[in-house]
Amino acid sequence: MGMVLPPFPDAETVVLALLEPVAPTVTATPADLTPPLIRVQRVGGSDDRITDHPRMEIACYGSDRADAWQLAEQCRQLILGSIRTRVAGVLIDSARTDNPPTQVPYATTEDVRRVLGYYRLSWRRGRS
Repeated sequence: MGMVLPPFPDAETVVLALLEPVAPTVTATPADLTPPLIRVQRVGGSDDRITDHPRMEIACYGSDRADAWQLAEQCRQLILGSIRTRVAGVLIDSARTDNPPTQVPYATTEDVRRVLGYYRLSWRRGRS
C-alpha cells in the first residue's frame, strides 16, 4: 500500500478568502441575488502530486454593466497579484488568466449583469 499524502488546500476556500475584501463571496449563486457579489467555483485543473493547479471560475455580478466589469477587473488584478502571498494559510505559487473576463447573459427580472473570468492558480499541499 502506498503512502497516504495530506490533502491539498480547498481551492474555493482559498479564493473566497482572497476575494472577500472586494465584495461578498459565495460558492453558489443565491436565488435572491443582491449585487455586488462574487461567485467562486473550481471548474477543473490538475496536480503533479506535489502542486495543485486549480482552474477557477470567478463570476462577478453587478447592478449594471459598468459595475460588473469593474468588479471583474478588481478580481482579475487581485488574483494576478497574489503570487508569493499567503491566503488562508496557503502560499500561492503562481496565478494566471486562462480566459479573461467576458460578459455572459444572466436571466433575471432585474438588470443584473454577470461577467465570468477563468484563472489558474497553483500551490503545494500542506505538510503532515
